[in-house]
Amino acid sequence: MYLSDKIKKAIEGHLSVVSALKGKSREVNWSRFTRTQFNLIARVINKQVSREAMENTDLVEMHLIIGKQQLEKQLFSHQFQQVYDFTRYLGSLREYQVFNWISGKTLQSYWNGGEAKYIKINVLLVFLQVPFMDWDAWQRERGRQGDDYSYNLSKIPLSGIGMSGGKSSLSIIKAYYLGNYFLYYQKTDGSKNIIKTPFILRESDNGQVLVKSVSEGHRYSGKVMGIRDGCLYINCQNLDFEEMEQYVFNIGLETKPQVLFGVSNTVSVKNRRAVALKNILVKQSGNDAGFDTIQETEIPFSKRYTSLTEEAMVMGYWKQTTDHIIITPSCCNLSDLASL
Repeated sequence: MYLSDKIKKAIEGHLSVVSALKGKSREVNWSRFTRTQFNLIARVINKQVSREAMENTDLVEMHLIIGKQQLEKQLFSHQFQQVYDFTRYLGSLREYQVFNWISGKTLQSYWNGGEAKYIKINVLLVFLQVPFMDWDAWQRERGRQGDDYSYNLSKIPLSGIGMSGGKSSLSIIKAYYLGNYFLYYQKTDGSKNIIKTPFILRESDNGQVLVKSVSEGHRYSGKVMGIRDGCLYINCQNLDFEEMEQYVFNIGLETKPQVLFGVSNTVSVKNRRAVALKNILVKQSGNDAGFDTIQETEIPFSKRYTSLTEEAMVMGYWKQTTDHIIITPSCCNLSDLASL
């Protein structure tokens, strides 16, 4: 398949590309551009695509802008454990370092009649910030078949793409969910006490949405992975010992909810077994700069309240509900299962 004229014209007229080429040549016919000029254009495109990949990891995870084998090669060569590590690596690159999503040689071939691969077309559409819903239309042209591209695109589950509505899931999170929260959950030590601790979602300098919290004396740091099917996914790493924790919160179609309900998967403090905890996040008004210095508190179920404060309402909910914790046993033989 070939790159559509619509995509070509959009790239030729893109402000960042025009600015980069300014003063470099008087030539206006891109088919006559030198490799050096296309290398410069590729650099502009690659820097923007890296920023988009950091904002929307779906692009990488679903192999829309990088092939499965190439991604696995990157993870192996850098000893990364997950896609998050790769996108974090993109954010750590210095100004003169650029990940090569597309090369100047490849671009030059497109403007000289060369065929284009599905993933490279996606890279260019991401650079142009075309909503995912419009990708097929941008590649299709009257009189030119775009069936190969449409077929490849049709294999992507639309509900899993953060860009399906024209705005990445991380853009939605930045618009509506950043801020300070209190996280409430029940301890796993059998005390039935509730932990209340600061939980902060903030945007980093490189455009990622980061998480900071303290849980039972342990510091946690992580990253918001995105929104899938009405749920907010967050991955956290315990900074004090080897433990990962994943949060899933129900958000549906709400844009400014005050209270979020969800679960987290982690390991119990005492016996180091996998547990699932019911969680409540309560959004705080304002952006207190010292919010992250607030100490976590442990609230007993027996505590009484004289006024209907936030904490009183949350504790009232905990007292009226059950199944706050799912604790799993250790592995065993099939014959031992009946005795558990």
